[in-house]
Formats: sequence, C-alpha cells, structure tokens
Amino acid sequence: MHHSQINTRYAKSIFLLAEEKEILGDIKKDMDFLLSALEDNPEINTLLEHPVIKSSKKIQVLNEIFKDKVNKYTMSLLHLIVKNNREKHLNEICRHFVVIYKKSKGIRSAMLTTSFDLSRTHLENIKRSIEKIFKAPVELDSAVDESTIGGMIIQVDDKQLDLSVARQISQLRSKLFDIDFNVQGKI
Repeated sequence: MHHSQINTRYAKSIFLLAEEKEILGDIKKDMDFLLSALEDNPEINTLLEHPVIKSSKKIQVLNEIFKDKVNKYTMSLLHLIVKNNREKHLNEICRHFVVIYKKSKGIRSAMLTTSFDLSRTHLENIKRSIEKIFKAPVELDSAVDESTIGGMIIQVDDKQLDLSVARQISQLRSKLFDIDFNVQGKI
C-alpha cells in the first residue's frame, strides 16, 4: 500500500471514530500533543522505527509515555499502528488527521511573517481581520524573517499577500530599471 494511502486510511479511521463518539476536539488535541512530543523527542521515533525492538516493548514504552496523557481511543490507535508495523507513519497519520479535522470544521491555516515579533493583541487583530475576509475560523501561525525589512506577508492556504518593505523596494528597483533613458534627448 502506498504511504499516503496508509496515512489517509488511519487518519480517516480515527477521525470517523472520534466523530461517532463525539470527541473530535479531544482527539485533535491528542494528535497535536503527539506531533509535539514526537518533534521534541526524536528518540521516540528512533525507538518506534527500530526494527529489532519487539512490538510488545514498543507498546509498553508508548503506554508509559502517553497512557495518562491521551484519550483511550488514541492509545488504541497507537497500539494498532505498532501491531501493524506502521510506526514510521505515525507523524504523517497525526498530520493528516489534523488536516481532515480542519477541513471538516472549515478552519483555514494562515501564516503571518513579519520582521519582528508582534504582540498578542496585534496577532489577534490580524487574525480577526483574516477571519472576516475569509468568513471562516483561522489558525494563525507567525514567524519572524528580518529580510522582510518591515510590513508583513500573510499566507492563507494557497493565497499570499506580500505587504513587506522588501517587496516594495524590489518593485521600485524594477520600475527604475524600466525607465526609458532616451527621454532626455526629447527634452
């Protein structure tokens, strides 16, 4: 089975179960938590993907790490993934679940890039403005990129609005090079 099919199948399965049990929000929190834990602790991935370590040992370690921190259905998913030797897909299964969840809730993902950190108030105001424009809830992430010089770049899904000073300077530079220098002879 192709990797994306594996990710999709497991993510959809836990999504449908969570929807049926009316615990979508809880499972979404679990998926975010798992993604964060796997990112912050690469040794968990190393353990899960190690071919010599038995499935029973992997399940025991997962129980010790996550049992009291995630929903019982999330634990069942982790056990199933290990039993079916799909451990290397865990990150992508979690990510795919989050994508399915956001799509089901109509949540848009937005990335705001500025040349410096913005206050929580500024971020909330920008988030509300984006939500008003797209008429949908938005999850806003932010990043700092000093090369923007000033202003901001807002990306929502596949749309981008570049209001950075760096882009404006680039446009001015292009316009300056487009000036026809033969105008002097006509004056």
